[in-house]
Amino acid sequence: MMKHLLFTLVALMASLFISANAASVDYTVDEVGTDFITITFTPDADAAGYAFCLFEAGTAEQQFAMFGPWMGFQTMGDMIKAWGITKTETYQYTWTNQSPGKDYEIYVQCWDADGVDADMIIIPVTTANIGGAGEAVMTIEIGEFGGDEENGYYQWVTYIPNEEVAVHHDIIILKSAYESEDWGMENLLNYLKQDNPFDPYWDQFGIDEAQWNAEPNTWYIAFSIAKNANGEWGPLAAVEFKTPGATGINEMAADKQVAGVRYFNLAGQEMTEASGLTIVVTTYTDGTTSTAKVMK
Repeated sequence: MMKHLLFTLVALMASLFISANAASVDYTVDEVGTDFITITFTPDADAAGYAFCLFEAGTAEQQFAMFGPWMGFQTMGDMIKAWGITKTETYQYTWTNQSPGKDYEIYVQCWDADGVDADMIIIPVTTANIGGAGEAVMTIEIGEFGGDEENGYYQWVTYIPNEEVAVHHDIIILKSAYESEDWGMENLLNYLKQDNPFDPYWDQFGIDEAQWNAEPNTWYIAFSIAKNANGEWGPLAAVEFKTPGATGINEMAADKQVAGVRYFNLAGQEMTEASGLTIVVTTYTDGTTSTAKVMK
């Protein structure tokens, strides 16, 4: 009797183990470019469905820790099924507008006919790099200053990489702030060389025509630094400039009135006012929006 009961328990446990792990998805990485990734997913006969979602390498767990409790995700699989693309048959998908030379991870969660999740599949992919092995050099050009008191003032700055540049980071900062104890050269370089995975505007590839919030008659410094395809940082580029006075500025059209302004930090969290490097989203009464970076 005891042997029979033991055999039954072992068989039941084996059945549960097979049920929980039998479903799977095969995949092929078909093509990877500087800004796109193409993968074909093929579920096996035990898979009732699957979902897939792309993340920058190392950020999926961070996002699960951040959003899981708030959105009610019990497992990573719950998040992938909620955020990802869901399919039941063989499917080819291409992610576009990705960053060159960036490590990504595609999380794939499949489940069987009983709704039991299989083990998570993680596909590592690195996009092709741009740039060369030489010195990464940036050139900065100060452009138009515009706006008005009601809608806010802005400064256009263009950051131009040479052919060796793989990625560059760009900011402007108040000259007075840079000369304070909080900044200085060492802190500035540490800031510019860090990764900001939650800021979609931080990594720049090619020419960056940036619109910054700025005040009239004020001294600023535009900074940029880049690294080459080997990950070697080039020299810091800097241009000091003073914005013109408010008189004579090219103002926005009279019918383009501001309906609201929202401020976000680099993690995408909304703030009551600009603080540090801030993403400013302005909505106008005609339904259009504009986005600018501002350093306070």
